[in-house]
Amino acid sequence: MIKEILHNIYSWSEYCEEKNLNFNGYLVIGKDESVFIDPPSLESNDEEELRNIMARHSSCPLKGVLLTNVHHERASNLLKKRFSVPVWVNEQDKEGLEVSADNTFLGGDILFCGIQAIQLEDQKSLGETAFYLKDQKVMLVGDALIGKVPGEVNMLPPEKFKDPIRAKAGLQNLMSYEFETLLVGDGVSILKGAKAVVEKFLAS
Repeated sequence: MIKEILHNIYSWSEYCEEKNLNFNGYLVIGKDESVFIDPPSLESNDEEELRNIMARHSSCPLKGVLLTNVHHERASNLLKKRFSVPVWVNEQDKEGLEVSADNTFLGGDILFCGIQAIQLEDQKSLGETAFYLKDQKVMLVGDALIGKVPGEVNMLPPEKFKDPIRAKAGLQNLMSYEFETLLVGDGVSILKGAKAVVEKFLAS
């Protein structure tokens, strides 16, 4: 099921039994273009529903699929074929994808829909990237933070990182941005008051 969770931001999920949480993907519709982010698998009617949403926003054509990291390839190649759009990933994460990315970006780049790429250091992968939508005060993360418990954030298990202490310190970069909403690739997103939640976690 595709849900509009914020104005012109849609989400759908695939439940992962192994991790006991949802893998989330997003469709962001900007002023004159739109983009998928970290798309998980589609259920039977999801593709038709996405096409209907895109038809209602025909002045905002779909420009591509953005990945927060190399491990969130998920259904990006399926959507690439179905919607005829390129896949983008951080330059430092272009190796290791099942299918080579069509384009790469770097931290600091402004991407589709005005999304700013924020590279996070010392994370699970070299190119771990957060996506920031300044106008909507939305921060979107892949594996940098997860929403295992509703209303809270946490990190992946320590063994996923070369140095978990440095990985947590690397997330302080997020505090340089004003955001109200935190959209996560794994787990439950926080729609209001998210920066304070992240700040509390990073101080713990």
